[in-house]
Amino acid sequence: ETAGTWFSEAHLLKGPRTSISDLSGLIGQPESRFLIAELEGQIAGCCLLQKTKAVDGQNGKDSDAAYFGMFAINPAIRSSGLGKTVLAEAERRVRQLWQAKAMVMTVINVRTELIGYYQRRGYKLTGVRHPFPFDETTGEVTRDFDLVEMKKVLV
Repeated sequence: ETAGTWFSEAHLLKGPRTSISDLSGLIGQPESRFLIAELEGQIAGCCLLQKTKAVDGQNGKDSDAAYFGMFAINPAIRSSGLGKTVLAEAERRVRQLWQAKAMVMTVINVRTELIGYYQRRGYKLTGVRHPFPFDETTGEVTRDFDLVEMKKVLV
């Protein structure tokens, strides 16, 4: 029922987006964290945070950054403001954990409403593009999209 909406990519990808083995591998990495939001004892949202290096396009020097991904909010409570809260807490946590000066993420380029959501929260398109990691399980409907990088300088 949510396919094709701004908060879903189900109209583009029909296959699983991750696996138990992928998650176990990420949990095992010392510079990866999952941020979990609970509401009334139930998981309501989550995201992945990873320490990484990003290139600062203005001066060409590396700056400490964190990667934000695997963001999900329970569909039953979307529009409650929880997504904004989780994103803000993720930004706070990467500053606290790793003294990150920026947060970077990748978004499917045709998801313009989602890109707008992040732009309203201070993220800017960097101009960097990455191929989408298609494989035999992604179940894509089309392959005419890629990933655009977005970045926010954290103060």
